[in-house]
Amino acid sequence: MFDKFSRQEMERRWSLARDLMRQHDLMALLVFGNSGVNRHNEANIFWLTNHLDLHHNYLVAPLDGSIEPALYTGLANHVPNARQVSDIPIIEWGGYNPAETVAARLEATGMTTGRLGLVGVNHKFGMGMPYQHYQTVRQRLPDVELIDVTLHFTRLRTIKSEEEITWLRKAAGFTDRTIYALQEQVRPGLPEYALLGIIEGSYRADGGLPHIAFLRSMPMDEPNGCLPAQNPSRRVIQQGDVIITEISASYWGYSGQIHRPIFVGAEPTPVWQRLFDTAFEAYHRIAATIRPGASEGDVISAASVIGQNGYAIYDDLIHGYGVDIHPPLIDRSCCQYWLSDENRLPPPGRRFDKNMAIVIQPNPITPDERMGLQLGALTIVTDEGGACLHQVPFEPIIV
Repeated sequence: MFDKFSRQEMERRWSLARDLMRQHDLMALLVFGNSGVNRHNEANIFWLTNHLDLHHNYLVAPLDGSIEPALYTGLANHVPNARQVSDIPIIEWGGYNPAETVAARLEATGMTTGRLGLVGVNHKFGMGMPYQHYQTVRQRLPDVELIDVTLHFTRLRTIKSEEEITWLRKAAGFTDRTIYALQEQVRPGLPEYALLGIIEGSYRADGGLPHIAFLRSMPMDEPNGCLPAQNPSRRVIQQGDVIITEISASYWGYSGQIHRPIFVGAEPTPVWQRLFDTAFEAYHRIAATIRPGASEGDVISAASVIGQNGYAIYDDLIHGYGVDIHPPLIDRSCCQYWLSDENRLPPPGRRFDKNMAIVIQPNPITPDERMGLQLGALTIVTDEGGACLHQVPFEPIIV
């Protein structure tokens, strides 16, 4: 099931990581990951090791190329498989106190003074190595200055290589299968949770891995939610329902993402069709906008049709993607710029670069938050705009 990137691709990544160390005067990086969100909190470790674990891990990545990198797994029985999937020269169990193991490795290689870069899980949410581990490293190595470089490291991953885009296309293909399987198999009488079996069953046998499968079903004429739910209920699918979805399947860590509404036994009613048409227009305006040099402010302006039609959004309008969520990210605060003074433009924010992987996911919702849908897909930034990696048509799915 696992795959490996080429030697040239891994050398490219390590070169970028060591350039980062030089820029910040770091003797090494200490990278932490855990298994949250179906292993995708391992993104930073995975990028340098190809190891996608189901527990916590540490990677000691030295600047000096003559010092071997060391990967420490969270559980002892994960070591054999880690050695199979990764080419890191030293792979061992980190023990019940992995911070002590990491500190001992730094001592053994002479890295007891200087600056050590800490790479955590997610800078946006301030998620890093556990506090107890941090304290242990700081006490064991009092002359080492600990520097958080999670944001800087994450930025190394935002522009995808051609190999990475190939993996993303495979992930998008697995994700597309979920929509086609739902289209073929959803019927009145199924409980919501049974849809997860349909979704995961569509790609698991061919090597796909699960990431997320969010969904919510409700009568079209009695809506009760504006977003897919993270936990399916026991509610039974009925004629005249709408099922709103957000689904990602993965190809060895790299994930697609698609959002399509599914209508059960009926065409969308006029109010649902208007929601869909608004999301459709917003998606294509955004896709035409995201090209190298465009800004987040340009995207916010492109999506203004949502506000002009009387809707807001709840989820992010766009976010960077591939292995995990990362910048550029535009959240629901962008709504304030859609109906304001024409002279009050959205801030430019970050600019887009070629080969960024972006999920475009407009989510028009009614003001009472009882009705909404998402329509979106993983795209790649090209000179011509956003190129969708998915093959499922942008149309209502009727089952």
